[in-house]
Amino acid sequence: MRERVYAFGPEDSLVGVVTEPAPGTERAGAPGVILTNIGLNHRVGPYRLNVELARALAADGYTVLRFDLSGRGDSEARKDSRTDAERAVLDMREAMDLLQKKRRLERFALVGLCSGVDSVHAVSVQDPRVVGVTWLDGYGYRTRGYQLRWYTLRFLDRGAWRHFLHERLRRLGHGGPAPREVQEQQAVFSREYPQPAALARDVQALVARGVRLLFLYTGGARTEYIYRDQFFDMLGLHALRGQLEVELWREADHLFSSHAMRVQLLARLRTWMAGFAAPASAAAPARRAEG
Repeated sequence: MRERVYAFGPEDSLVGVVTEPAPGTERAGAPGVILTNIGLNHRVGPYRLNVELARALAADGYTVLRFDLSGRGDSEARKDSRTDAERAVLDMREAMDLLQKKRRLERFALVGLCSGVDSVHAVSVQDPRVVGVTWLDGYGYRTRGYQLRWYTLRFLDRGAWRHFLHERLRRLGHGGPAPREVQEQQAVFSREYPQPAALARDVQALVARGVRLLFLYTGGARTEYIYRDQFFDMLGLHALRGQLEVELWREADHLFSSHAMRVQLLARLRTWMAGFAAPASAAAPARRAEG
């Protein structure tokens, strides 16, 4: 295994690290893997999750690029008037172009956690080179089933009652909502979810295109997602059961801060990647990267 730093994209403004398998261990025809930022985090990911995942997959013969979207980490901001969402799609396409040029890869699997799902989802719908997508704590919409389970669990949770009373006392003491700086912090991390009907159409289109899909939710997403089949309920996609994978890991937190849960996640994603069949045209290992 070896790792190289690349500057790529417009004016070489994007920065990323390509983790390559050892010579002779490349999987012929395997898709390249692309990882990117989670929120405002650097490309290493929370608790170095992206680093660990990239190296684990490289040991299995996959080439992995982890990079910073424009304006984050080491990547410079794009000098244009596009929206953040439009820039993110361009960044992801530039990342695929890099691996296509340097490693002759034609297919790609994308992994996104939390806000990282936004760019992953947008480009997967638009770019046919994407053949696999994993969401980690992606979009969640509350359903009737969610409401029933949530309020039942909250009613029985002593910790939730303590939090409720603490918040009520704080508001009484301050005479209002959270301080301005807290509200500003919340605004920085606010996201706009696609409408459920639009997202359902996107998922249907990806399935029809043959894209492999894994949607994994954790206990850290419980304010939006609380039971496994909620995915099918919230998007009305019951007909797609068996054509995509949905999992709920209640014992994991949102950032996989537990070493044991990160190990479990890496194992799960390695198994998922192993499910990609090589195209019929893949007769030889991918060529070595250009210098």
